[in-house]
Amino acid sequence: MRGLSQAPRLGDANSRVAVSAPGRWPVRRVWSGLGVLAALVLLVGVGPGWAFATQPLWSVVTLGALAAASAALATFVPLPGEGLHVHFGCGPCAAVGGLAAVGGAWLALTSSHDGGTASLALALAGFGLARRVTEPQTCARPV
Repeated sequence: MRGLSQAPRLGDANSRVAVSAPGRWPVRRVWSGLGVLAALVLLVGVGPGWAFATQPLWSVVTLGALAAASAALATFVPLPGEGLHVHFGCGPCAAVGGLAAVGGAWLALTSSHDGGTASLALALAGFGLARRVTEPQTCARPV
């Protein structure tokens, strides 16, 4: 017996769409992560400005924080065949990874050549990325 309503809905998954190999990110997540990273790098260039010659450590740490934040934000992009189903995660605490990534990017944008703030941004964005990669995508249903 089928369920109550089997009519297709907006955002339903298409089981016939091929997915990428295990352990690899789909192309849409890679491109969205690169797009967010490019936008954040441009924002740093407009804001505090890059100082690879005078502040190389700050520049590398800030770039790492922006890369981790953009990778964490790219995990919200739906997989191929899932329609408009955004991956928010499971449970109310699942937003912590996304909020940490946004907070890390914000700290990196406002660090203004301060190594301590940039390292805090890297730690926060890294925490957000680790949280998004390791948490389950769906909740287990109670039996």
